[in-house]
Amino acid sequence: MYMSIDPPILPTLTVNRSFLQSFIDAPAPCCAISLVEVQNRHYGFLALRPQTPIPPEVSAGGFSFGHSLYGNNKFEVIHFGFEFYGFQTYNVLINPNNAIVQSVLQAMIESNDYFFFSLDEQSSSVTTFRSDLGDESLFSLKNDWQRIQQSTTTEHQYRQAISHFAKKPYPPGILLEWVCGDDINYLDLTQDRVDLNPA
Repeated sequence: MYMSIDPPILPTLTVNRSFLQSFIDAPAPCCAISLVEVQNRHYGFLALRPQTPIPPEVSAGGFSFGHSLYGNNKFEVIHFGFEFYGFQTYNVLINPNNAIVQSVLQAMIESNDYFFFSLDEQSSSVTTFRSDLGDESLFSLKNDWQRIQQSTTTEHQYRQAISHFAKKPYPPGILLEWVCGDDINYLDLTQDRVDLNPA
């Protein structure tokens, strides 16, 4: 089941079943990205699983989402930040030199749209947000897309970036572990499917 801050029409959301199970099994707090099918179209999404569930009244107020590239002239990682007003800020670093990352971000850019899921294990529900038209975070992604596509960031460089960022996160907040980035089959929505039905 899921809830939306924009409730007039609530379509069924379809994700990869194995991805969802791996995401649930991963240690919290964590974040993952993948594809979702909505009314026969595919969109990118980001999913957050905090240790402390985000209260419904906080979710109802929405959140601020931002992106930047973090690194130097030799390598880069993608930084995503989520600020839930009056509650908590979450950060995650993702390696752009990854097939899943490339596919999901390309879907976000091409559709000019994306979804965000926040999983609450206590209530077995997923709160869903959809991007607003003219979302500035997509403009910045588009500006950085060429460098992201050409990224050669190694696993060692990625781990170095995490270690450095964790010493002084900016914006200040909880650093999430990026998970479910190791199996390209998580993007398959033809066979291994599970529906998230509206509440």
